[in-house]
Amino acid sequence: MNMRLLVLGLNILVVSILLVVYGILIGDNGLVGIALSTSIIGGVLVVYSTTPQDPSITALMSYSEILTNAIISTLEDLDLLESQICVIKRGNHALLVYSKNPCPIEVDPGVGFTSGSPYLAIPLKTLIEFSESSSETTSTLLERALTTLLIEEYSACRSVRVEEEGGFYRVYINGLIEVLKQYLEKPIDPYTLLTLMAASIALTTRCVRLVDKRIMPDSILLIIGVEHSAEKT
Repeated sequence: MNMRLLVLGLNILVVSILLVVYGILIGDNGLVGIALSTSIIGGVLVVYSTTPQDPSITALMSYSEILTNAIISTLEDLDLLESQICVIKRGNHALLVYSKNPCPIEVDPGVGFTSGSPYLAIPLKTLIEFSESSSETTSTLLERALTTLLIEEYSACRSVRVEEEGGFYRVYINGLIEVLKQYLEKPIDPYTLLTLMAASIALTTRCVRLVDKRIMPDSILLIIGVEHSAEKT
């Protein structure tokens, strides 16, 4: 059991219930809708915290399914279906963030506002332990991390290649497996999620942002940007 996710999920559920009650009392249907959508995320975190964290494709499919189903209605209520996607690093943990603003650093788990715009932040569990070598370039570090995660751990693709160009990283993921292709058009897919997560671990950065995603029949190209921090966390 993941106690951190359990506690966070329960906290989100309690806050959501209070917002529902408050929204009903003041007659704000929009607030009620957002609170109900957020409560789904709390419920998902509670359920997921009690499931075995098996690094298999079946577990990845299950996680992708519940995450996708949970966030779509919330993103619709917040008008964030067309939003920036990034992963914010917080010490040993990370947050998957949807926002109109690229890489909003000062966010908390759940729904909130930053720079006048709403955001949705979902905590992520770190899936790999990664040791770096000072002799490797950042693109090589990222490629090695993605190979460990996508190929060795999950067998989710056939090959991974990373190129650095103008401060951005072009990630070529080839030989996608059929069972994960169904998520490619969703607000978040396993390949994008795992790539952003691996980048946040492998690179000296506090924020990894999805710049572009290009889907092909048997491959996907992800272009990501990073915001470097002064020191590692």
